[in-house]
Amino acid sequence: MDKNYSLLIIDDDPAMHIMLKSMLGSDYNIVTANTAQEGINKLAEKKIHFILTDIHMPGMSGIEFLEALMVDAKMQNIPVLIMTSLPTIEKEQKALGLGAADFIDKSLFNSDRDELLNRIRVKLVANVDIPDLPEKLDLDKKEITKSVLFEVSSGDFISTSQKLCKIIFNKLEADHLSFWTMSQENIQMLLAYGIQLPRKYGPKDLKKEPTFKLVLEQKRPYLVNNVFNSDKGILPELSEEEGLPAEIGIPLFALTEKELIKNKMKIPPKTPLFGYVVIKRKKLFTSHEYKLTTLMMMQLGTTLWRLYNDL
Repeated sequence: MDKNYSLLIIDDDPAMHIMLKSMLGSDYNIVTANTAQEGINKLAEKKIHFILTDIHMPGMSGIEFLEALMVDAKMQNIPVLIMTSLPTIEKEQKALGLGAADFIDKSLFNSDRDELLNRIRVKLVANVDIPDLPEKLDLDKKEITKSVLFEVSSGDFISTSQKLCKIIFNKLEADHLSFWTMSQENIQMLLAYGIQLPRKYGPKDLKKEPTFKLVLEQKRPYLVNNVFNSDKGILPELSEEEGLPAEIGIPLFALTEKELIKNKMKIPPKTPLFGYVVIKRKKLFTSHEYKLTTLMMMQLGTTLWRLYNDL
């Protein structure tokens, strides 16, 4: 298997290196360090995509390492999973407050290997990198990621979808968001926030929309900031009635995090769709908002697809 991502494991217990190499080595390039300082040295030498660090180590602790990492502009966006055999609420809150992607009890390594693998994959696909992102959107991205990662650790498809869509809706200051699922010819509206669709509008009506047909055909997101005078956008009558000129449409793909990571974060052209998200707003969308929203939704959509299959 072509290993595209490198994981740095920092732990003073050699047995943990052996265990994690055995668990993760077939999917990722594993780099190990015995101390936090050695981990910092490895970060300077190699391209690292994810860090697993113990919280209790001689010298610099995992928390102190995380504090140092957060002040380094080049390293602060690397997802960090804090490991411990003695978890406490205080330590967990401090680690998460400092920017840790997650906090995990080492006992889980022996009891649920798949859970550990899923957590790492979710963090990798959620780590959307967009150069020159305005400060507010960068902060929004981090908050969205942290909230969704917490939900994924304990939620199912419905609750995680609700959480993700509600956060996106609020952060974009949107006026309407609807999420549709599709399985072959069966289309259903899972949820809607803000301005609601007309009562009589349902799956049959969506199927007739030229823009929806285009999404099914091209499998690409779209942005339109002039729905009133454009041939793009669903429900133009509702948009005009409610004063909603701006619309983003996002396809979600039947692809798991593992498959996306294996394909270097690119969605294979023939991948079928399983979902469609529509976001409407009175205020026009910027290009940065469009790029951030579509990338986050499509990449985190791989987590939704995995949870969808667990129903």
